[in-house]
Amino acid sequence: MTAPHFFVERLPEGVVTLSANDSRHALRSLRLRAGEAVTLSDDDGTVGEGVLKREEDGLAVVEVRRTRRIVRRGTLVSVALAPPKGDRLNWTVQKLAEIGVDELLLMRTERSVRTWEAEREERVLGRLREVAREAAMQSRRAFVLRVGGGASLHEALDTAAAVMLSEDASEPFRSTLPTEAPSGLRLLIGPEGGFSPEEVAAARRAGASVASLGEGILRTETAAVVAASLALWRYERLG
Repeated sequence: MTAPHFFVERLPEGVVTLSANDSRHALRSLRLRAGEAVTLSDDDGTVGEGVLKREEDGLAVVEVRRTRRIVRRGTLVSVALAPPKGDRLNWTVQKLAEIGVDELLLMRTERSVRTWEAEREERVLGRLREVAREAAMQSRRAFVLRVGGGASLHEALDTAAAVMLSEDASEPFRSTLPTEAPSGLRLLIGPEGGFSPEEVAAARRAGASVASLGEGILRTETAAVVAASLALWRYERLG
């Protein structure tokens, strides 16, 4: 069986204690016993291997036996998304985290179907960050998808390389991806009603490419995962 993966705040050699939630998962759900192997990450470039040493006051204590440093490689892929309704946002976060996207930015657009007041948005972001963390654990990622919110279209376009997806665009997505791998790439995904003509014009003025994923019209969450997967593949981070 593959060793389960956990995130910790710091990863020194010696011993670390898992969080209360992760300890419950390790000890009660997975039923790990002393001596069983686990892998660890601090979400800051250090990964490690260890074994469960003991349970102490309901928390799992892990003996770290080996650590190493890794760096994020290739183009950093960011998705700016007009949030879809219902559980589809959770699903989007989960899948983007699983495939290794680096950042998700919740974006306000003219036709957005879902917005929050500041206080509620912070609660939503907290929940989404936990979804991202759990997905990264399940897929054994060294880094967790960063989730941010409250971005305007102008703020989302403030990046070195960007591609806006629009069903009305004539240029295929694959031809808009920079030939030479950029340090970062942001993909802008609109709401179910799409971006307005004014927003598309603003993206072009900002230097972004505007592209289509093909003849079919995809849901927001589907377009996000498909476009991100193609970008990760194009820059040799997937597949």
